[in-house]
Amino acid sequence: MQAKTLRAAALGVAVAATLSGGIALPAHAGGENATTTVRAAGGSEGPGSLVSAKAIANLDPVLASVTKRADRITYRSRSLNGEDIVVSGVLLTPKGRAPKGGRPVVSWAHGSSGISDRCAPSSTPNKDGKVDLYGYSALVAELLKAGYAVTATDYEGLGTAGEHPYIVADSEGRGVIDAVRAAVQADSTLSTSWFAVGHSQGGQAAIAAGELSKSWGKGLDFRGTVGLAPVTDVGQAYNYGSPAPVDRGFYLLALHGLKTVHPGLRYDQFLGDQAMDMLPKVETDCTAKIWEDFSADLGDTLNDYQFTPQTLEAALRLQGWLDAQSVPRGKSPAPMLLLQGDRDPSIKIAVTKQAVRNARAAGTAAEFRLYPGEDHYSVLAPRGQGGAATDVIDWLDSHRTR
Repeated sequence: MQAKTLRAAALGVAVAATLSGGIALPAHAGGENATTTVRAAGGSEGPGSLVSAKAIANLDPVLASVTKRADRITYRSRSLNGEDIVVSGVLLTPKGRAPKGGRPVVSWAHGSSGISDRCAPSSTPNKDGKVDLYGYSALVAELLKAGYAVTATDYEGLGTAGEHPYIVADSEGRGVIDAVRAAVQADSTLSTSWFAVGHSQGGQAAIAAGELSKSWGKGLDFRGTVGLAPVTDVGQAYNYGSPAPVDRGFYLLALHGLKTVHPGLRYDQFLGDQAMDMLPKVETDCTAKIWEDFSADLGDTLNDYQFTPQTLEAALRLQGWLDAQSVPRGKSPAPMLLLQGDRDPSIKIAVTKQAVRNARAAGTAAEFRLYPGEDHYSVLAPRGQGGAATDVIDWLDSHRTR
């Protein structure tokens, strides 16, 4: 891999490493969730209703230095099968006085952390025992310094009851939107103007949220979508069931996510016996550990047959299931910006460019920016270090008002 490339997997913020330029993405062990008291469901409380807010005592210093309020929140949402659920996340507000009309909100969507509750970014400690949103503290701190409040969903079933529908776009999108409603309820200094911003898996979530903003997000003032190294073509991301060795652990996560919307999915139709034996690890490990272990165990040790549909019928079924989670799928009512590095080993430039073309064809004002020399993670760095973070903030600032 290139000099700046983290020892990281295709879709997740994964390992302990420091990018040349200074952004650190620490390793996470996966800690116990903070205890939160959840009120009994009220009859009139709908998606986005705040359930609880509890101060984060062990916040990462990078975030603490620029944060006025830092709470782990829980809020109501609704699963794709219509069940009322509770989702967890974080609410952060910057220091200083809020502007007239309230602070705009960035709803942050994280990259892959895993599917176990141990991996929820709102509570998972890093190696220093601090909550840093699973390694994204530097980028989120830049958003706070720019005057944005940040609400960061863990996604459905990640940190709360139920299964996490990993890589299921509309589930992620609902979590992103409902986190904004909960944040506005929790803090009267926030406005209803908001942006969806995400990385990798979170880029998919942010795009899905933008497309849902006129329906699921009705009543909020949606201003735009930013996807950093976003997953857009989900089928391509897993090579339609023949993933590269680096992606094999995440292919298992994707099958687990697909099973939440296709309960009849049988793992043995999409995996060989040896790969089947490894499923329990991805159901309990976070992505840092998945990458560390699976890069050795699932690299060249096991043959491709272990990670591919076992019949033609299964292959065709998987293709349709993966394509159904690809984004964009329609028009977003606000502009979109997709960015990535040209040394990204996970997200192909041609695929992201095609996503921009698809968005434009649907009527979305979409643009693409490429960062020479940057990879899947170093693209998160500020402009002075070659990354996109400063350009993201400039773009947000230019779209605060219409």
